[in-house]
Amino acid sequence: MSYCVLIKVSKRIVSFWYKTEGSAYAALTMRDTNVIPLYFYVHGNDFFFGNLAKEKFYRNDPNAFGNYFEIVKDPSSHFSIYGNKKPVKQLFYYGVEQFLSHFINTVLYKSDSIESYRHFPLRFVFDADIEDKEKVLVEALFSEAGYYNVQRVDFTQAFLSVLTEARVIKSESSILLLTSIDNKLFLHLYKNGFTDYPSRVELDGQGADARVKILAEMIIEYVVNLNPFLTLDSKKELATLLPFCKTLLDNEMPIITGEAELSDGQTYWFRITSRNLNERLKYYSNDIVTYSAIDDLMKANSVNMDEVTIVLGSEALNTPYFLDKLQRRYPNVKGTDQVHLKDTMKHIFSKIDLRESHVPLNVPAAPPRVVPKPGLPPLPPKKAPLNIPMVAKPKLPEPKKTDQSTIKHIKLPPLPPKKNQ
Repeated sequence: MSYCVLIKVSKRIVSFWYKTEGSAYAALTMRDTNVIPLYFYVHGNDFFFGNLAKEKFYRNDPNAFGNYFEIVKDPSSHFSIYGNKKPVKQLFYYGVEQFLSHFINTVLYKSDSIESYRHFPLRFVFDADIEDKEKVLVEALFSEAGYYNVQRVDFTQAFLSVLTEARVIKSESSILLLTSIDNKLFLHLYKNGFTDYPSRVELDGQGADARVKILAEMIIEYVVNLNPFLTLDSKKELATLLPFCKTLLDNEMPIITGEAELSDGQTYWFRITSRNLNERLKYYSNDIVTYSAIDDLMKANSVNMDEVTIVLGSEALNTPYFLDKLQRRYPNVKGTDQVHLKDTMKHIFSKIDLRESHVPLNVPAAPPRVVPKPGLPPLPPKKAPLNIPMVAKPKLPEPKKTDQSTIKHIKLPPLPPKKNQ
């Protein structure tokens, strides 16, 4: 059976997907989820990857690791497993191999070790917050471990191709793609179609609809007021709450209440009224930062605003409020739907050659080179055998036939006398 695995990587989480021959792509789930926070726990021979490691990290366990792409910058940082000391960058490799082993056992129904399956297509999709040197680091971890079918997939190129086929954009026009990750806004300008390398701008704290961001801020304020001894990193908690707040605002309610899960996994009850949210929105002015960044990027690249199409490429940005705000200021603004993201994943998997998942033929190794012992002359090279033509052997002369009539006239010598015993 042919198959492949795709891993999507951002600085805070990773997600796993797979496809087998004749089936649609699917999420590779373990414990009912395919989205794993990037935390690790190592103690003795125990290794945990994900939520359990995250809980231990926020309990200040010295054997737990977080902020992976920050700690790998220190080459002296190590961890120990099975009695062996490993560089801290190997944490990502060990964590991902847990999922790959799970795939081999539960999807392929094979009991073999993962070492026998490092030939299948392994693809990586990197989010906009991953730098180029970090992409090279991740790919090298698996290439050096024996995964020789590792490749990088450009999600943005696939996404824009899907939007072109859906006639949302034109491939030859200028495109400004807006995406957001953890409350950071990324602006990618493709001046001459999306095949060119884009001009990029990042805006910290602008990666969400204003209403979503304000609601997250109000929830944090509410939790702190009820728990005065609680110390929170507002920036980190804001990024954690944005997806949750986006879901809350999808349903218009006069009173917004529930339990919010913070970055350490603890949940806190809150109650916010829509009236207070709308009052706070009247005095919100941070939209000007986004407008100024867009205008400056267009001006720096000599792009006319009437000739560019602005595309909202993230779920956190595709809200009626944010779309309306941009459409009032710019002539060509396009929102995207969840179906476009699903079609992008289909497009990516359709381009992967599943036939490469078969085990290659074993090529016989070259014979060992003979090294002469010291003090002895080197062995002479073997000479090729001479090509001497074969000569037929001469026939032996046939013995003469004896006349039977003469045999009885021949006298034989007497036998010797018998010796006494």
